[in-house]
Amino acid sequence: MGKKRSSFFITLLLALVLVLSACSSGSSSSSKDTTIKYWSMWNKGEPQQVVIQKVIDAYEDANPDVKIDVQWMGREVMSKVRNAALSGDAPDLTEQSGAEVEGALINNELVEPLNELLTKKIPNEDTPFQDVFIDDVLSFYQKDDNTYFIPYEIISSGFHYNENVFNEHGVEPPKTWDEFIEVAKKLKNAGLAPLAQDGNIDFYNAYYYYWLVERLMGPGALVEAAGDKTGETWSQSGYVEAAKKVQELVDLGLFVDGYKGSQYPAAQTAWASGDSAMILNGSWLSSETAEYSAEDFVYKAFPFPTIEGGKGGTDQAELYLIGWVAPKGAQKEAVSDFLAFAMQKKYQEGIVKDTKNISTRADLEAPEALADFRELVINASSYHKEYDGLQAEFPDWWKIVFLPLDDKLIFGEIKAEEFIKELQKQTKEYWDKQ
Repeated sequence: MGKKRSSFFITLLLALVLVLSACSSGSSSSSKDTTIKYWSMWNKGEPQQVVIQKVIDAYEDANPDVKIDVQWMGREVMSKVRNAALSGDAPDLTEQSGAEVEGALINNELVEPLNELLTKKIPNEDTPFQDVFIDDVLSFYQKDDNTYFIPYEIISSGFHYNENVFNEHGVEPPKTWDEFIEVAKKLKNAGLAPLAQDGNIDFYNAYYYYWLVERLMGPGALVEAAGDKTGETWSQSGYVEAAKKVQELVDLGLFVDGYKGSQYPAAQTAWASGDSAMILNGSWLSSETAEYSAEDFVYKAFPFPTIEGGKGGTDQAELYLIGWVAPKGAQKEAVSDFLAFAMQKKYQEGIVKDTKNISTRADLEAPEALADFRELVINASSYHKEYDGLQAEFPDWWKIVFLPLDDKLIFGEIKAEEFIKELQKQTKEYWDKQ
């Protein structure tokens, strides 16, 4: 009786194992195969697109059960992602500048936290993910102790110059606004246009007023004034003084002749050819102008000068980050696995060598032309967002109110006092219509 019962249970157990085995083998492909839907900000052929495609190819080779369905959608990708997230059909992975990601997705709770990724080991390196980044860069867009944004490229802005030109004219990079004006006057008197400017790019024109407000009033001041629905904040002395200093540049004739009508990239190309001395722009400028510069051109940069009595200093750096985010509903585990793979040093070297930009990895040096910008970032005591975050926080106000008025100021079409009055008036009118 005991032997029969034992034999019966053994037979039953074997049958159960065979059934489970059959079920497992029959469903393995459907349970394991994964497709990550990735909408990228890059266009086909751009250096970053080429680098990321290489990472995707390597990841798929190493993970044959994973397919990354990437669409190269260009700079307007974030608006498309936001609409898709609102309708519940967002991609698993996308990328843009941190400010745009914050404005479109993070602030609207349309993202997945990636906290588990922080302690995940980088493949082939045995290093926790969070430990490979330059200090404070990974946490820059954290919210409520959640990490949503994974940066892989650093951009900043400041004055670019050719070290040989400065040496030829016996000038040093200025540290204060007064020194800056004196250097510019000396260069002008020597027959060299001090400042290059492609006037048809409104957000390039905006660099001057934005940086002057940062140096005078500190981070957050522009966003505060733009968000004041009465418009009255603009009347504060710091905003007025910043406008007067932009006007000072115009009145002294420090911009290259014809800058108002200069069509990008004419002015920056001419600067690289030696027709002007300095240009205030993003750190991408060296890669854009390298083919036009002379063989002895030595790319150097200095931060926007300090202003006596101002709240901002050169130890405060602009942090313009490009990185990844997982929209709401994304396959977090699959995305995290890919991002840990992508942040390997051997792949991030492509950001430095092939795109000529600064990697967020602490163990990668910048391209030689961007060494000064990397030093500004890693030695900074604090960071602020590009344009103080204005274009992400109040994108319509930025385009409708600020940029057109700022163009008039930098072109000398209105004086500082009128610029401020119009900012007050048009800001109030804008908010009244919302």
